Amino acid sequence: MSGAAPLQDLAAYRLPEHWNPGAPLWCRALWLLLGEPLLAGPLPGTAWRRALLRGFGARVGRGGRIKPRLRVKFPWRLAVGDHCWLGEGVWIDNLAPVRLGDRVCLSQGAYLCTGNHDFRSPAFSLRPGPIRIDDDAWVAAGAVLAPGTHVGRGTVVGLGAVAAGNLPAGLVLRGNPAVPVGRREGAATPLQLPPLLLVVPTLESWRLLERLVRSLEAQSHRTWRVLFVDGPSGAEHQAWLADLCRRDGRFAVLPQDPDQPGIFGAMNQGFAAAGPDDWLLFWGSDDWAAADTALEQALTAIAGASAAGEPPDLLVCSGRYASAGADSSASAALGRRTAFRWRGSYRLSLFLGSTPPHQATLIGPGARRRLASHAPGFRLSADLDYFLQLSRWPDLRVQRLPLELVHMAEGGVSARQTERRLAEVRLAYSRAFGGLWWAAFLLRYVQRIWSALLP
Repeated sequence: MSGAAPLQDLAAYRLPEHWNPGAPLWCRALWLLLGEPLLAGPLPGTAWRRALLRGFGARVGRGGRIKPRLRVKFPWRLAVGDHCWLGEGVWIDNLAPVRLGDRVCLSQGAYLCTGNHDFRSPAFSLRPGPIRIDDDAWVAAGAVLAPGTHVGRGTVVGLGAVAAGNLPAGLVLRGNPAVPVGRREGAATPLQLPPLLLVVPTLESWRLLERLVRSLEAQSHRTWRVLFVDGPSGAEHQAWLADLCRRDGRFAVLPQDPDQPGIFGAMNQGFAAAGPDDWLLFWGSDDWAAADTALEQALTAIAGASAAGEPPDLLVCSGRYASAGADSSASAALGRRTAFRWRGSYRLSLFLGSTPPHQATLIGPGARRRLASHAPGFRLSADLDYFLQLSRWPDLRVQRLPLELVHMAEGGVSARQTERRLAEVRLAYSRAFGGLWWAAFLLRYVQRIWSALLP
């Protein structure tokens, strides 16, 4: 055993002074010995379970279903509205009050947790928090609600999701942590989706752009904008862009500034062209949307987090490489995925070798207020440097969304300039981590080799 002071002294744990079980000892003993075993037993029946819960102080409305193996810690701290479904194996761990509105569904194995511990306290102090679920909400099988969670009207917490905080009405959430991936059809007060500007550097690439344009015009979300930053392309390419912009006003062209050459120079012009509320997404000519709902899902996640009072600065999705042909008419065979592996914090994740793919990362106003352009001097790795420099801000909010946002053609100039790319990656890590650059550099390529070996 080490002589260091324990991080959590469980022997010193005491219930907080402001908390009490909410019922006399005889009532708690009767529930523990008789009521809870009956409620959690295998015998079917809603009516008698409703009566049992009411007998121990719960408020349970009309109708609905209560399935076997339901567990309730303190029924006197439970309020259930009319026509609710409480599924088999649901565990309502209500150290603090739990209130369900009308027509709420808790599916099999859902866990409502109202008590947490403060890991910063040596005595591991209890932190209770009530849970409220409004009318018409659904907490799907295996989902978990943290203490203090408020689920808005009609919101769906998806299969196995882990949710916390204020979840606005009408959302569909999934993942751990749960993030919005859409809106429930018919839900009132739709979220106001933020404006999106896609910046696409181009140079003699109109044949590839047809696939990108088709994927955008098919999107369920219609109010995006695209800015083509065009290098000194020929007449055929420029005519194609001009015709597209005449046909669809969501597309615009900006000639590339000769003083800002290369892809990242074009991207910096995109940074400068973005409005104060715009979210930025950088694609290449050979990228395209992975699904017709991709943009809507990404922007809904941003809007949902903002409505909950936690607006992100970056939204990191995933992409997939594809072996595409020389023009958009060629079929594309999908290959390996690229994703940002989270290691506890954004900066630690970067240090351990993971990088957000820039084609699948939406850059918000908050990130741009901290860093408004890519650094000069990079031809191939300015995006890596940008994300590394952002990690210097400890209050940066990074939201991860389990969404395949984009398909990306394999190959490119960086794949043909390995020596320069390695030098730029080293420089980017050195700027971010100083003398420890070599560790992050090695971990980056260890992770890439490992990913390539996995199925």
